[in-house]
Amino acid sequence: MKLVMLDIDGTLTQSYEYDQEVFARAIADVTNRPRISTNLNDYAYTSSRGVTEEAIRQLTGRTPGEQELKEVERRVLWHLERMYAESPATFSQVPGADHFLKRLRRLDGLGTAIATGCWHSEALFKLGASGLRVDGIPMATSDDDRDRQRIMEIALQRARDHYACPEFERIVYIGDGLWDLQASRALGFAFVGVGSRLQALKDAGVIRLHADYIQLEVVFASIAAALEG
Repeated sequence: MKLVMLDIDGTLTQSYEYDQEVFARAIADVTNRPRISTNLNDYAYTSSRGVTEEAIRQLTGRTPGEQELKEVERRVLWHLERMYAESPATFSQVPGADHFLKRLRRLDGLGTAIATGCWHSEALFKLGASGLRVDGIPMATSDDDRDRQRIMEIALQRARDHYACPEFERIVYIGDGLWDLQASRALGFAFVGVGSRLQALKDAGVIRLHADYIQLEVVFASIAAALEG
């Protein structure tokens, strides 16, 4: 059996831009300090937990406790819910993502998992608001760890348990960030880039790149080639 592991922000949902703004607001709400940088490249750990921990240390000079992290998570969800109530159209999937997921889940001999830097509540809200259903798909999130590579390892273990497959023959990760690529390479996963921000991945040598899932057969051909090694 082989495994396709998926990112969320920028890869399944078109949430990268509003996501960073929401985080800046939430952390400012909780710390009552100026807004943080919204450039993920400025942070050591590109996950909701990692960004929150580092931002609060930079703003206050101390390490946040679990309660403070949970409060930021609650404020993130509050801002997302308010944004959705005011402008539902802001929440959209990467074109063709729904059809892609439905077809992916029907393929024999191929498992699906999600490894995202979002908090679990945040991930489910973005997916649902964007019209994507992921019930039954093994998932690891920022609730599990701040480090993206570790999140992917946890998602892999959950996929092994879910599919009763001690070892997958081959694994491909689908993402849109350099951090996705770096973690995939460290773990020995194949990689396919999907999203609107692909230039950095192209510069890093990725050859299987797609802006969306509209040309579904072409995307699945890239996945098949990556899984063949």
